[in-house]
Amino acid sequence: MLGGVGIVVLGLVTRAPGQLGPLLFLGATGLLAVVLGLRHPVLACGYLLVTTFFRLAIPSGTLPVDPFVLAFGGVLAATWLWARSPGRRLDVVALDPIACVMGLYVAWNLVSMLVPHAYPAGPPQDPEPFPVLRFVLIGTVMPLTMFLVGRRLFVTERALRMLVWSILAAAAYSAAVSVLQFSAPQVVWPRYIGEDPSYVERAVGVFDQPVVNGMVLIVGFLVAMLVASHDREKPHLRVLAGLVAAASAYAVYLTHTRVTWLSFALVVAIGAVVAKGFRAPFVVTGFLMAVAVVTNWSTFTSADRAAGGVASPDEVYDRLNSITTSLWAFAREPVVGWGIGRFPAVNTFHHQAWAPEIPWERGFGIASHLDSLGILVELGIVGLVLWLAILAMIYARLVQATRRLPADGMYGRALGLTALLCLVAQSITGLTVDLRYFDFPNIIVMLLAGAAIGWQREVERTTGSSRATVETRQPHALPEGIAR
Repeated sequence: MLGGVGIVVLGLVTRAPGQLGPLLFLGATGLLAVVLGLRHPVLACGYLLVTTFFRLAIPSGTLPVDPFVLAFGGVLAATWLWARSPGRRLDVVALDPIACVMGLYVAWNLVSMLVPHAYPAGPPQDPEPFPVLRFVLIGTVMPLTMFLVGRRLFVTERALRMLVWSILAAAAYSAAVSVLQFSAPQVVWPRYIGEDPSYVERAVGVFDQPVVNGMVLIVGFLVAMLVASHDREKPHLRVLAGLVAAASAYAVYLTHTRVTWLSFALVVAIGAVVAKGFRAPFVVTGFLMAVAVVTNWSTFTSADRAAGGVASPDEVYDRLNSITTSLWAFAREPVVGWGIGRFPAVNTFHHQAWAPEIPWERGFGIASHLDSLGILVELGIVGLVLWLAILAMIYARLVQATRRLPADGMYGRALGLTALLCLVAQSITGLTVDLRYFDFPNIIVMLLAGAAIGWQREVERTTGSSRATVETRQPHALPEGIAR
């Protein structure tokens, strides 16, 4: 990590030799940040969240090394140093089934990356080579690693609070730029949101992609509801969280993205049924959504996406043709698949149509629009089974942790339910897009899931009972550990 900072500074000096003073200041500040990050792994995770959130805002080639790569390396180094510190408990580092299956899945991705395949990775029409290693790092290695890191490190209230407010900050910024994209585009940063968004009539956020933006807004909404509904925070912070929840809900609408709306509606409906202790905000949100749909029914059922209609058929055709192509490809390479990153090539050279009445060109050459089928085509049945096993074990462990956490309090069962609803939103989103192209939303969902599981285990270890009440324990009952 220190070497990474040095590389960055040297690269900047080479590009701007007349700015030595400011660059030395920048280097000193970066060095201080590195030292603090290495001493405090939770802070290092914060660096990773910031760098992945603003990844697209930094023009490619500005720095010799992508900041998010340095930040991820910093998380690994800081966690390793923390685990080796004197007196650190080692019982939590033993490999368990989840970690083992995750390791096998990552290894299968790397094997697929290294062995030869019939087609090169990426879209054939793209003159630039497809960065397969980057694809595996962003879509697979980082999210799964952060689940393990969250389970290991986020086991104090201070660490959990840092995670919660980091997510709230990201949601607040995403909601703000989503609204300003249409009302005041000239003041939005990054500039591409207002000046040249990839989707002109849909809120794209800093990710320049409405589905990714929508997923972050949903997670932010759920976390904001958690904070606003419990008295662990000061009243003005709870009000702030409530405002973030309201802004996130409105920004979800501005994405004009059907899978985002579906995910949002489902988690609100589930929360209205099972969110004991903070059910009322979900009920109110669901009621307002129903009123909005009923009063604008003709618009809602129209094909005008910009106005909020859901009946546009083109995207449905894309996904139907993508499903047909996926099944065709699986039948020919069922075990090991066509190779990581090869779905666009397969969908170009072997594109299939769902039915004669569906335009053949719909979905031609694009990446998979169903997460599991993309994995099936590229990594075969072996890769899909490993991935589904990971999801099943995370869901099972998270449900168990939620049930065993104390019934009351913000950091009790409500925390586990919030993490579970975020995971549901991620899974629903994966039914229409390939989640492996995402980074920040996958990281925060997996980090939150791992934190809820690790926190439940730490509460039981410390109190000696799964029925203990977190809110009434003594302030020193849990070790500060990495939170110091």
